[in-house]
Amino acid sequence: MKKLFYITFLIVFFSAFTCFAQNKVIPVNIGTGDNKSGLYPIGISIGKILNINSKIHKLQPNVKNTEGDVYNIDNVINGDLMLGVVSADVQYRAYKGLGEWEGMPQYDLRSIISLSPEYIQFIAREASKIKTLVDIKGKKINLGLFGEGTYLNSQKILSSYGLDNYTVYFDNTSTSLQDIVVKMQDGRIDGFFITSIVPLNTIKLLTETTPVRFIDITGVNKLFLEYPQYKITTQPKSIYPKALNPNNTKTISVMTTLVTSSKTSNYAAYIIAKEIVENLSILKRLHPAFKDMNIKEMLQYNTAPIHPGAMRYYMDKGLIN
Repeated sequence: MKKLFYITFLIVFFSAFTCFAQNKVIPVNIGTGDNKSGLYPIGISIGKILNINSKIHKLQPNVKNTEGDVYNIDNVINGDLMLGVVSADVQYRAYKGLGEWEGMPQYDLRSIISLSPEYIQFIAREASKIKTLVDIKGKKINLGLFGEGTYLNSQKILSSYGLDNYTVYFDNTSTSLQDIVVKMQDGRIDGFFITSIVPLNTIKLLTETTPVRFIDITGVNKLFLEYPQYKITTQPKSIYPKALNPNNTKTISVMTTLVTSSKTSNYAAYIIAKEIVENLSILKRLHPAFKDMNIKEMLQYNTAPIHPGAMRYYMDKGLIN
């Protein structure tokens, strides 16, 4: 019976392949983030990978800069985007109906694959005299752009330290990472949170033009209990050598993931997974953040179900039993 089911599945599945291959080009809109943010180069890299064989598989990538994780998930669900680049913790909240989606679980959300880790960082101007997170009392701090993963990450971290709106002045008028960095350079803010792949050119330039340091983020065990996607990690000083840190920075990280909708065709999801895995050596050369990726870790941290089309590819290749 199982054998008959499997044969029937293959016939239907690969018949769909033939039909799609003969049809017109299929647009693949990819949602990323602010074009200076960490999500943007990830989306650009995925677009380049999908473009390699686009004349054969007929999937035409179109990378879009967007408002970030939350926007990407909402627009993947409503069909305006086929793919969204999001942090694993945001994927988790969306599928479980937490945070921004409180009481509204996004059960149509599907995973394709995990990509590179994003580091949660707090950067302070040296003139602010901030040496630990406790020192941000009375300072002007940017929590991250609303709708991006940084925003909720920073709130959770400050909550762990007992800091709130009464002890910290929040900058909520910035509209882009570039805007935040300019305010930092001008001294209009004392520090800001960012969740991103590393290195990020915008942050590299900041460390080269302004005396800044990365602040350790520790003592946030509550996050690990609530969100198992977070990992304790260390940001090497060599990533941003011009920063004033004498040593590596203790912090936490979360994986970047690629999501889609249950309405995406099996054909498209299969091809997307296939192109990423089979061009992994090329992907690793597109950005330094990708260089240590391995397929075993890339198939973890998918808290929404893996799309059946992508799952079919992973099973065919023996990557998932």
